[in-house]
Amino acid sequence: MFDKGTLKKAGILLTLTVLPFLFGYFLLSFLIFSLIAFLMQFFRDPKRRIPEGSNIVVAPADGRILKGRIDKIKTVEYKDRLMEHVLEEGKKGILISTFMSPFDVHVNRVPISGEVIKTKYYPGKFRIAWKNVQKENEKNLIVIKSKYGKIGVIQIAGFVARRIVQYIKVGNKVQIGSKLGMIRFGSRVDLIIPYERCELLVKEGEKPKAGETIVARMTD
Repeated sequence: MFDKGTLKKAGILLTLTVLPFLFGYFLLSFLIFSLIAFLMQFFRDPKRRIPEGSNIVVAPADGRILKGRIDKIKTVEYKDRLMEHVLEEGKKGILISTFMSPFDVHVNRVPISGEVIKTKYYPGKFRIAWKNVQKENEKNLIVIKSKYGKIGVIQIAGFVARRIVQYIKVGNKVQIGSKLGMIRFGSRVDLIIPYERCELLVKEGEKPKAGETIVARMTD
């Protein structure tokens, strides 16, 4: 239910929490325990029921709690920022952007089965991850080559998020719904899929579940 190593670290912190309790600092112990509980929810890693189907694309990120949601869907082109790594020249794509609230699950999932052909990290700022942060904020690009073309995932850090973690690397064969990485303390994930071969199944305002929600169906 938690990211690898989380329970061990939490156990050490909880042990330290007992010390002020033993010396009578009950309020301090309570505050430390509350902080640990708050931090642990960021590292939740619940099991997901991956849907079946060779031509489906699932959501790479959760956007379910508070303001978490799909808050931007738009058509992108080869000339747009970072799109030269995902789209063929002269082709269009659909960008589906999901904002993750600090209370969402932050483990990201592979949207479609294929091979990882490119990853690239871009250092940047840590602005609040609303709609227009792709240009300035720290980000990580992952490109997966599927039987339907290249699919892109961009993990974008935000004001609270200070570390993007990637679990996969170039050359890996990945399965739909498997773990791709996580943005510690959340932020935003952009998904780019080919425009010409895509039947979009979601709209702005919907609340996806990573690895489970089918966002598009690819056509031959």
